[in-house]
Amino acid sequence: MNITHIKQEQTNFLRNSDVFTITQRGVTTKTDTGTFASASTYTLSTSPTICKNVRSVTRGSLLNYGEDYTVNFLTGVITFTTAQTGSYTIIYDYGTDKIYPDFPRDDLTINSYPRIALDVINVSMDSFGIGGSQFISNVAITIVVFDDNSDDLDSYINTIKELYVTNAKNFYYLKFIKPTFIGPTINSPDKKNEIMQKNIDILGMFAVDSA
Repeated sequence: MNITHIKQEQTNFLRNSDVFTITQRGVTTKTDTGTFASASTYTLSTSPTICKNVRSVTRGSLLNYGEDYTVNFLTGVITFTTAQTGSYTIIYDYGTDKIYPDFPRDDLTINSYPRIALDVINVSMDSFGIGGSQFISNVAITIVVFDDNSDDLDSYINTIKELYVTNAKNFYYLKFIKPTFIGPTINSPDKKNEIMQKNIDILGMFAVDSA
């Protein structure tokens, strides 16, 4: 279990799912095409690299995030599990963003909202089977939406809930994810009572580690 990988996958998922529009996020969608020749890696063509999420990688058929490739979002380098040969299409977003695996700074202006933050809040671990050679973990994640309109908060939270209901078994690092809790709308601390926040918590299950 790698918390960084888990947070990256969930952030990439929320950005890809268009909970916020690309205009709200401040990103541009771009498509790279070409032909691979036994390529183990590929660097996205934006310069400087400011990739925020990879929507899809197609090389004959659609490749799966985590299973077939990983992404270094700081460098824009995609690393493939097995070398790729043939024509490819890669769709991704680049720019700024308003969906992050951390929480917004207190000095942001109201124009910097709405925003979404996510983080791991706890991990429960136990031995898996006899012999202590494997361990199983359940990972609790909170997703917090910030906005200045309570109706919009409810709409965003409902969209996120439905996304996880629909895609409960479609992740790589956590084999099953279920929504567990929706919190109340509250005034966001240190935001001068201009911004409200609401959270939805999810539980990612069955992450197995070998000793």
